[in-house]
Amino acid sequence: MSEYVEMTQEEQIELLKEFAQDVLVQYGITGSDFECVNHAYNSTFKFNGSDGKQYAMRISTASRKWPEHIWAEVQWLLELKREGSITAPVPINNLQGEPFTNHYFFYQGGNLDVVIYPWLEGEVVEENPTDEQLFELGRQMATMHILSKNWKPEGYANFMPVDRPLMVRQDNLFTYELEIITPSQYEVFREISNRTEALFEKLRSQSDPQLIHADLHFGNIIWHEEKMTILDFDDAGIGFPLQDLAISFFYLRENRERELKVLEGYKSVAPLPEFTAEELELLIANRCIVLVNYLLGATTADDIAMLPSYLEKTERRLRHYLETGQFALLD
Repeated sequence: MSEYVEMTQEEQIELLKEFAQDVLVQYGITGSDFECVNHAYNSTFKFNGSDGKQYAMRISTASRKWPEHIWAEVQWLLELKREGSITAPVPINNLQGEPFTNHYFFYQGGNLDVVIYPWLEGEVVEENPTDEQLFELGRQMATMHILSKNWKPEGYANFMPVDRPLMVRQDNLFTYELEIITPSQYEVFREISNRTEALFEKLRSQSDPQLIHADLHFGNIIWHEEKMTILDFDDAGIGFPLQDLAISFFYLRENRERELKVLEGYKSVAPLPEFTAEELELLIANRCIVLVNYLLGATTADDIAMLPSYLEKTERRLRHYLETGQFALLD
């Protein structure tokens, strides 16, 4: 692992291309023209299959989900396809009839989970959504919350709980004090974590948590022929609908008018979750420590290199929030 994390982005991507070819043996196809479309917490490649189709392969280079979590994710995607209101990609099966593959990667010294999807046409929306797209995000978020309210995966499949400050099982931030994080930064990170945990205790006393997407932003949205497709259910887990709103708003916070459009779309389908403005702002701010925790577990060269500056920026943002009660995407 240490050798891998010291490599450049380009070196890591080349090794993962070789790994991807090895994985395809388990699908009975070969691939060509591999293009890395994302290399961060997970790595995604677009490629042409020998069967004449195009695919996307997601390799969990840093994410460490258990098989029951991946099975639950797949069952949810199949349920969305069956119900028909939400468009989302559904994995293809390998030769064993399983929707994901676990394959050994020498340079990390362990097995990586791999999921392959049919390639979907369209453009990733990213940073400049239109009013129509903002409204549609809110509408589809509410629709998913309605569908997931009483839905449960079958068999041994289950989702991880995400109703916690770091949202994941692996605590890279607070388990040990790290030299890269200053005492001043730890002070503000712990303050946010403690406040958020108290909020989750309150939310749990008021209602039961349910399945949420937990990463709904426009980097995970494809827009094609006036229709929206939602991607990346890798973080989906058991939490509260308010978290989905807060996560979306974190990425939209440079223009708060955009948040109102999302709320309009949500209310066109279902009543908003009950919350105060203070609770929403806290969950938006909490997204900062979720992302710091992710970066501390990163394996890609670019993510590792950006960590010191990201820690400084995160401290500025959170101190501003603690002083004003309002979260802002300060540089």
